[in-house]
Amino acid sequence: MNHVVGDSYYANKTLHDSEIPNTSDPELLSRAKQATAFVNDASRGGHSIKNPFSGLSREQLSNIIYDESGTYTVNERHAAWRESYDQEEAWREKVAAQAMAEYNSTGKLTNFFSSVLDHFKELPAIEQAQYPKDYASDLQSKIDLDFNYRTHQAEGRGKDPMSLIEMLFEQSPQQANELHQKSENTTNSPTVRSNP
Repeated sequence: MNHVVGDSYYANKTLHDSEIPNTSDPELLSRAKQATAFVNDASRGGHSIKNPFSGLSREQLSNIIYDESGTYTVNERHAAWRESYDQEEAWREKVAAQAMAEYNSTGKLTNFFSSVLDHFKELPAIEQAQYPKDYASDLQSKIDLDFNYRTHQAEGRGKDPMSLIEMLFEQSPQQANELHQKSENTTNSPTVRSNP
C-alpha cells in the first residue's frame, strides 16, 4: 500500500505520472492518462476530472489496487484506492448517523454493530485480512449482548446476560479455566492461622 498511497508513492510521483501501460489498446492508454489527470487534480483539491474507476464495486477496486502484475499503472491503482476510500467514507458517515439515531431512540447500538458486521463480511478477503483476527467474533458478541447503554443492562435475546468478566473470558477458554482453578484453590485450601 505504501507504493500506492504512502510516502513511497509521493516520493516517486514524477515517475508515476510518466508511467504508460504496456499496451497498444487506445482505451487502456486513455484510462491510464485519465487516472493520472484525476489523481493530480484530486491531490490539489480539484473535482473537475472524473475518476475512471468511479462506481466500480469494492471487489473490482480491490482487484485493481492490489494488482502488482503491471496491468495497471501506479496512478490507476491510486485512483482505484481513492474511489474505494470515498465509498468507505460515505458508508461510515451513513452508519454513524444511523448509530446516533439508534442510540437516541433506544440507548443501544445493536443494529449499528450488525451493520458493521454485515459490511465487514462484504469486504474483499484481502481487506478483511487487514482487520484483527477476532474482529467479526467481537462484533457478534456485542450483537448477542444487546447492551443498553442507558440502563447499563444486557438485554440479549435467548441467553442470560453475562458479566463483563465472563464475556471477556468467553474469547479465551484457557484463561477462564485458569481463573476457575485459582478460585477453587483459594476456597479449598486450608486456612493457616498463626499462633499468638
